Amino acid sequence: MTRRSTRRWNGVLLAALALIATFARDTTPAAAALVSQPTTSWGVTGLLVGTESDGTKTPVFAMERIGNVLYVGGRFTTVTNGVRSVPQPGLAAFDATTGAWIESFRPVVAGAVFALKASPDGSRLFVGGDFASIGGVNRAGLAAINPTTGAVDTTWSGRVAGYEVVRDFDIEGSRLYVGGGFTSIGSSTGTTKANRVARFDLATGVHDGTWTPAVGRGSVWGLDVSPATGRVYLAGNFPSVDGVAVSNGFAAVSTSTGDLVTGLAPLAFNTTRTDLHYSFDVLVANGNVFVAGSQHSLQILDEATLELETFYLSRDRGDFQDLYRVGNTVYAGCHCLRNTRLAKSNGVLWWGPPPAGIENAPVIEETENSWVSAYDATTGERVDDFLPEIDSTGAGIWALHEDPNGCLWIGGAVTATAGTPQYSMTRLCEAGNQVDTQRPTNPGQPRQGAPGTDPRALTWKASTDNVRVAGYRLYDADTNAVVLDVATARGTLPASVVGTRRLYARSYDAAGNESFRSATTTVIIDGQRPSVPGQPNAVAIRAGAVDLSWIAATDNVGVAGYRLFDAATDTVVATSTGTTTTLSGLAAGTYSTYVKAFDAAGNVSWRSGIVTVTIP
Repeated sequence: MTRRSTRRWNGVLLAALALIATFARDTTPAAAALVSQPTTSWGVTGLLVGTESDGTKTPVFAMERIGNVLYVGGRFTTVTNGVRSVPQPGLAAFDATTGAWIESFRPVVAGAVFALKASPDGSRLFVGGDFASIGGVNRAGLAAINPTTGAVDTTWSGRVAGYEVVRDFDIEGSRLYVGGGFTSIGSSTGTTKANRVARFDLATGVHDGTWTPAVGRGSVWGLDVSPATGRVYLAGNFPSVDGVAVSNGFAAVSTSTGDLVTGLAPLAFNTTRTDLHYSFDVLVANGNVFVAGSQHSLQILDEATLELETFYLSRDRGDFQDLYRVGNTVYAGCHCLRNTRLAKSNGVLWWGPPPAGIENAPVIEETENSWVSAYDATTGERVDDFLPEIDSTGAGIWALHEDPNGCLWIGGAVTATAGTPQYSMTRLCEAGNQVDTQRPTNPGQPRQGAPGTDPRALTWKASTDNVRVAGYRLYDADTNAVVLDVATARGTLPASVVGTRRLYARSYDAAGNESFRSATTTVIIDGQRPSVPGQPNAVAIRAGAVDLSWIAATDNVGVAGYRLFDAATDTVVATSTGTTTTLSGLAAGTYSTYVKAFDAAGNVSWRSGIVTVTIP
């Protein structure tokens, strides 16, 4: 794929990395206890070229988890365990507990993936990046895919255009927020000019053309929505919002209007190089706003005013690039290098000499640093004993995510953990962490509802688990194929399940443990259409109305009713339980109508012949 890879942002990033190269790197028990325990031999390798981030030499940019599946996105070309290598560019899936590659998930992504976000129900995986298509379906920069098959969900209609690069997502309520480099957005309702940040309906993909913050030039690299303040925090390399200059590529816009929120403190910068004023990521936690970016800084702000509370500077090397929260701990990934120093202050610490007349703020303390560091989400205090033994190339860490057992996945340019070779991703676990191997208890026998209710709707007694039940699967007892996978102890069978079927249920937990099977139940699902009813006959025509009748349809179970349609628009104009009806309120003119029968299972007949009547 050939894409525009010479944008100013790449030049800025390369300049920053070149300058850096000239220099010689939850206070909760779980955070402090995470230690280097490599538990996977699979990972990714290689670097796609022709992407918007060719200057950033990391294979991994994004991680997201649905259940026990960890999705990894980036610039990689191959999945590998060091012995076996398989081409799989841009997007791959792994067992979140064991790290094993999931070979059944093989989407064909034409480009790089920079952002991943799961829908709250786990039914969709939103993919953002610098790609032209997925699986041959044209979805440049933004797509919703099936998390099991990798196929594009074409019912989700959101699009970006103009410069089809997406860098980050956030979900709040029924909306998906998207940040990147695009200049317009669209969906099934049309297109709208948009400046690098937008939002879409989570269920349908319809874009919100009324919410279009005016982010000037550059790109949005990170965003986080704060319902408490009604703000969306933006991080990137943009110079302005609504034509107003902002500091260090950071701003807050209103969730209601999209306008720049004014009256807040500007983000501090710590270099006289104005071309290096940018931010990589932002995260809201417990009344604080964490901002990761240049130059080598992690800033913690009071969310009410955005005034600086704590300033961390990685002295020898590295911008902070990714922020991720687990409980009361915020993890920060950077290209900081192991065994370098991290300085803490309540004011600005300059990268290089400060301007004339300006002094560095007093350093409160200096601690040893690493590629990933941890901070108390409430106080902002560094978790000093969190010093993972990770080795990486200079691009460092760009993705962090929790696994089902409280471990922390780390992705980027990782080469080893505790001396064990790793392939761009690794995992830290709590000392002595025991992987959950206990099955949930058996669920109850699936049962249909009372007569007259939807025969496809089934319920069963819920299971219990030592951690928690993540979901349930219904199986065909004759083939052992999964016919339904749901989060709760109820569900509706898909239309493909018809006739007489024997079914049983199993529950599973987040670690992938599955219960033994429930008792088997037999269900009868009517999948047969009623026969075609007769063509409607105009029994009587009068001013404003017509009386119609037709020959009844038949059905293997029973006809539940009939719907009459306007033949010109195929819209329903009347419903009847019998074979007669009256259409009234009609203006003078000619009307064409046909009828379809339906049964209690929702099966619909083919259409009848068409009758045309003229209303005087």
